[in-house]
Amino acid sequence: MPQVRAVLLSLTALCLSVAGLSAQAGKADPQAGKSAVSVRAINFDPVKLGGQQSPWIRTQVTLSGNFNPEAKVVPDPAAGPKKPINKTFVDKIKVTLTLIFKPIGTSVAEEFAYYRSSATVLTMEVNTDRSLYFYLPGDIVKRDRLKMQPDYYYVQVDVAGTEQPLFSENGRPVADMANGLHKFFIDKKNFDLARSQADRAVNSTSGILRPHYLVPSAFYDNLPQGSPQPEFIREENSR
Repeated sequence: MPQVRAVLLSLTALCLSVAGLSAQAGKADPQAGKSAVSVRAINFDPVKLGGQQSPWIRTQVTLSGNFNPEAKVVPDPAAGPKKPINKTFVDKIKVTLTLIFKPIGTSVAEEFAYYRSSATVLTMEVNTDRSLYFYLPGDIVKRDRLKMQPDYYYVQVDVAGTEQPLFSENGRPVADMANGLHKFFIDKKNFDLARSQADRAVNSTSGILRPHYLVPSAFYDNLPQGSPQPEFIREENSR
């Protein structure tokens, strides 16, 4: 009888262990498939700055923090003590905005006007919205014969040096990033072609499109009500 009892106890322990593993395996990760940060919206507005007659183009990119990806990293004991991580904040969010204009009378992609700028958010709280603003000078808009809204645009985001994918493995836009893509770029082939051309062309327009903190007259701009601006890591080379 003692042997039978021991066998029964062993079987019970094994069943409980298997049940525990099954429960863990079946527990879904609520963050699976999500980006650490979402692009909530992108808006364009003409604004008068610095007493200039020609309006600038102001681009508002609204972000929402979802989770801190560093909180999911398993610490390496060999790396020594790890600094405490606040799971309710996302740090070092680099936002890169690319605007593409078809100047009047032009239909060839190589002759389009391409502008790019980046800004890095120091930190933002999870489940809150923050808006970043970028400015294209009015004199450039007038000189290059641009419309007051770009023909195409896209927003790229990386968090702590890790790029947030714009497209899933099946080639469809990632839900959290889709609002930062012009509708023409829902087709990944169109996006890849435009990005390739833009990567080459923006070298000649470096520093023209700028984030809010690099446009002194923008500090007097009457910004839209709603999500406030975040704190930035100041970078002089914002392209």
